[in-house]
Formats: sequence, C-alpha cells, structure tokens
Amino acid sequence: MRDLSNWIQVFAGAISTLIAAVAVSHKTNRADYDAIINEHKSERDELKKERDELKKSYYEERELRTKAENQLFEYKTKCKILSKELEQEKGTKGKS
Repeated sequence: MRDLSNWIQVFAGAISTLIAAVAVSHKTNRADYDAIINEHKSERDELKKERDELKKSYYEERELRTKAENQLFEYKTKCKILSKELEQEKGTKGKS
C-alpha cells in the first residue's frame, strides 16, 4: 500500500512540475506577445482612423439622404395638391 501511495505522490509531483513549467514558459512568452502587439500598433491605429472616416462619411451621406427623402415627400405632396386643384378647375370649366 505504501508503494502505491509513493507512486501517487511521485505522479502528482511530476504533474505539478509540468504545470509550473508551462506556466513559467507562458509568462516568459508574454513579452513576445507584447512585442508583436506593439509592432502592429501602427496598423491598428491606421485601421481605427479609416473606420472613423468611413463612419463620418456614412453619417454625412445618411443626412443628405434624409434631406432628399424629405424634399421628395414635400414635392409629392405638392404634386398631389396641384393635381387635385387641376382636376377641380377642369371640372368647374366643364360645367360652365
């Protein structure tokens, strides 16, 4: 029974050593990750700038489209009113 207990302790120790080694190597690789991130920081900033410009142009175009739609609605309304007035004038002229 002691032999089994010793083997379990040795196995657990080996696993904990392996986990510690992986944790240390991961922590040392973190500096490499930071270097990669900093290396691509200018690209990221450029993409953010491009995104902001596209967003700005989208909202400008949206505002122009809204104005055009409002004008179209106004002109359609005026056209309907003028059409009704024209029909009324034709109707009154036809009766006279």
